[in-house]
Amino acid sequence: MAKTGYKITVRQGFEGREHLLNSDADDSHRLISATVSKEINSYPSLSITVPPSNVRYDDFKMYTTFVRVIRADTGKVVFDGRVITPSDSMDSSGTLQESITVEGVAGFLHDSVPAFKEFHNTTPRDFLQWLIDQHNSQTETYKHIRLGTVNVTNSTDNVYRYTDEEKDTFSNIQDKLTSRLGGEIVVHEDNGLVLDYLVQQGGIAQQPIELAQNLVSLTRQTDPTSIFTVLKPLGATQEPSDGGSTDTAYPRLNISSVNGGSSYLYDQDLIQQYGTQVKTQTWDDVTTAQQLKEKGRAMLANQANLKVTLQLSYLDLSHVTPDHFTAFELGDTVHVISSVQSIDMYERVTAMSIDLLSISNSSLTIGEDDMNEERYEKMQRTQSNSDNALLREQMDSQARIAAQNNADMAKTIADLQDQINKLSNSNSGGSGSTAHIGKIIDLSEFQGSVDWAKVNSDDVSLATIRVQDGSDHEDKTYKNNFANAQKNGVRYAAYAFFRGQSLSDSENEATNFYNRAKGAAGSGAKPVFYMIDVETTEMNHTISAMRNGVEAYMNKLNSLGIPDNKIVLYIANQMYSSLNLNVSRAGSIVIPSYGKNDGTLSGSSKPGHPYDLWQYTSKGSVAGISGNVDMNTEPSDRFKSQYLS
Repeated sequence: MAKTGYKITVRQGFEGREHLLNSDADDSHRLISATVSKEINSYPSLSITVPPSNVRYDDFKMYTTFVRVIRADTGKVVFDGRVITPSDSMDSSGTLQESITVEGVAGFLHDSVPAFKEFHNTTPRDFLQWLIDQHNSQTETYKHIRLGTVNVTNSTDNVYRYTDEEKDTFSNIQDKLTSRLGGEIVVHEDNGLVLDYLVQQGGIAQQPIELAQNLVSLTRQTDPTSIFTVLKPLGATQEPSDGGSTDTAYPRLNISSVNGGSSYLYDQDLIQQYGTQVKTQTWDDVTTAQQLKEKGRAMLANQANLKVTLQLSYLDLSHVTPDHFTAFELGDTVHVISSVQSIDMYERVTAMSIDLLSISNSSLTIGEDDMNEERYEKMQRTQSNSDNALLREQMDSQARIAAQNNADMAKTIADLQDQINKLSNSNSGGSGSTAHIGKIIDLSEFQGSVDWAKVNSDDVSLATIRVQDGSDHEDKTYKNNFANAQKNGVRYAAYAFFRGQSLSDSENEATNFYNRAKGAAGSGAKPVFYMIDVETTEMNHTISAMRNGVEAYMNKLNSLGIPDNKIVLYIANQMYSSLNLNVSRAGSIVIPSYGKNDGTLSGSSKPGHPYDLWQYTSKGSVAGISGNVDMNTEPSDRFKSQYLS
């Protein structure tokens, strides 16, 4: 059994015999990494990196091998799923490892495709039952699912629906139900697989997350990209009544007949504040122009246009005092308290990442929902009173329990105190206790073999090590550089050159970056930050798409447990303005500006944009490294407090 409190087993076939995969007791059951990721309305996944020394290294077969994660102290199944992509790799030094992606059992819904069928006068439950029946008729017995609780309803059950025979069952559920009616799909085990369709999953979390107790780091971000100021409402398809038309597409009902000839609704106050931002919304069940106009007005007036998210890493107190606390579950409402950021709020867990090998590296995404301006301003204020007195009373009761922590809790808090103090100093504007700042360098395979003992002796405070150039090129020396930086006590960070050609490609790059860095770090010191190097126009050579590509990259790192304050952006000085990246989100900004590039500060010219670190030359010199080295200077206070304290 792993010391972290999770037991991971592997079996051949859904009902096969289980074999232990992980243990800290011997190298034959060691794993390099293992992380469970969960998100609302998506099936959970598990990522594992296995060294060849593990006795189960050759046991992973596509679709037929199953992996289960069990909470050791409670026996609760945290994850169960099947292997999708086993892939092995070997670096230039001959080091082997296998990366395993496992999808949760809800992924079985990808294995069936419903027939085309039209529905009238059908409730969401009946429609979903038909889809499940189709799935069960096409798949093996162990993939069969029965319908459980369905409490999502539709005010007009006579709405016209049809299934898409070109999409699988999972995609039909998302397209025809959750994307239109809302609600959340949950697949769980209860004497077989059960699917629930709920207005909202989760309950009230038993433990709060609070600075100076179990909060390790927290980043709050606001995304205004969903704002709209002009709305074009569309209703049901207008098919001709005479049956004489042979068109295969028909226009939809609009509001022009009851809106002075215009199909659009305008909010002049929002236009004055944000400019013209047009959105279209379709209501298939609306058949009169006046009803459509009323729905459009209500949507425009009550729009939730600000997406607010908290990304936080935490210590799950249920591992420390299981008698007092239960683990966080997806959908739970959590009380989050960070006095230095004026945060005292209740929000839901919309995504979570559980590090099975190091519980303190786990993370939550809290409150990734839409807010109107009034609610956003309210959240910004310190909330002295909850809107829901009963919820507040329940949360305060749990806080009183937390105050009675036993000796194990006290020890855990003491271990975290240094990290918390640094976080507090950083967020409140203090500089923290920063040691002498020596050389700050970047290096990659271009520097060849490095003598890290000499590097350490040459007053190097931080070395940022390249891991990859896009997904396809893995740096030839990063694994040795990671290991030797750890061995010689050199503080280090990781970086990757951005080459994303689409949003999904950017997310894939981020996943590879994270997995490679984590695998190379092993059980030693972790990189102090993850840097994204943006110097070229990618995203299919479209500079206007670069911001979204980098955002997708950062979002994926978030989902893997890396908060924004551990993500650094390296931005080409001459492209800074045109790229228009979300620099306020990153933990720090690094900008190169070389001038004469003669290896000296006097021959360099400062960047023309705000920065937290200036890379002033690519021709620096460091003991233990042959040839030129990228050198950096002038770290900001936040850079020093976050990465050099």
